This record gives sequence, structure tokens and C-alpha cells, in this order.
Amino acid sequence: MTATGGTEEYAANLAMGHLGQREIATLSDNNTRTRAVRQFFAMARDATLRLKWWNFATAWATPAADVTASNGTLKIRYPMPPDCIRVRFIEGADDDSWAIENAVVSIGGVAVEATILVSSITAPNVCYTRRVEQVRLWDTLFIEQFGYELAALCARKCGKSTSYADSLRATAQQKLSVAGGIDSKEKARAPSRPDTGWVAARRGRSRRFR
Repeated sequence: MTATGGTEEYAANLAMGHLGQREIATLSDNNTRTRAVRQFFAMARDATLRLKWWNFATAWATPAADVTASNGTLKIRYPMPPDCIRVRFIEGADDDSWAIENAVVSIGGVAVEATILVSSITAPNVCYTRRVEQVRLWDTLFIEQFGYELAALCARKCGKSTSYADSLRATAQQKLSVAGGIDSKEKARAPSRPDTGWVAARRGRSRRFR
């Protein structure tokens, strides 16, 4: 029975197709291919989300400052929302005015590990990529890319060779370039910003404006 579109089973079966495996009826099944999918599904999703600035996963937040200052040069710590996969930029801010740390913070009296934005900016408006768990909300191009990534991760457990897994991962990279290019054309261009700090240094030239 073919899984319904927009479900985890549907997304998982794209990977099974790339591996030449039978379709999965439900992710609660107890067989080798389903156990592999359960092990790697979230990893493949989050990794694919991190790689590109996907429109469907774009979110904004103005996080509250933590009571504890950072030990680094950027003092204000902002715990990001739990669904934050990757910070993209801060509205109106230069690249060297913020950085990312991972740390344990107290939220509501409970110690939790969180992605921390450290900055010199007060009340930053942060654009980030969020974790989207509902497959029905995924972009078609993202689903295609995800299928190859999940297949590459599941390949060995499904009896495929390392070279087969590497081939799937290479295809995933090719698909990612195409998907990311199309996706980027569907968003407005961000205003150009000056090269600052480490950005200019990495390019081997002094600070200058575009």
C-alpha cells in the first residue's frame, strides 16, 4: 500500500525507492529498513534544513536576553527558540556583531541545552531556519533532497555498500545545488552589507564597502 503524500512514511519511501527496498507501511513496523529510517529520519531532516536557506522553514524571533553574560567579547546572550536549526542573520546587523554558541541555560527554572546567539545588539530581530517536523509543510524540492540524504544514511543498514552510499550522497549534493538555487529565487534580495571583521580578513583584504 502506497503511503499518503505529506506523511513521514511517504518521505521515507522516497529513500527506500533509491535503495531498491520495499515500501514501508508504517514507521512503527519492526524490520531492518524501518528501524534504519527511525534512526536517521530526524538527522536527515535537520541536516538538510541546515544546508540551505529554505523559504518554508524561515522564521523570525526577537529573543529575550539571558541573565548571564557571555565570557567573550560579545556579552549579551540570547537563547534561541528550541526549533532553531541555524541562525541566518540579524536584521540590519553586520556579520561580526554576532556569533553562535551552544550552552546550558535556565529557562523557567529548568536547565536546558540551547543554541545561544551572542551579540552586542539590544533586542535583535533574528532570521533563522526552524525545524519543521510536519512533512505536509515541506517544499517539494526539499522532500526530493531529503529522500536522497535519508537513503545515503540508511544504505549500509539496508545492505548496500559504502560506495553505493557515497553515490547517493553525491546525488544529494547535486540535487541540493539545484533546489537551493530555485528556492533562493523565490525570496527578495537582502540589502547588501559591508564586509566587516573576519569576513574581510578571510578574503585577504582590508575592510571596505561594496
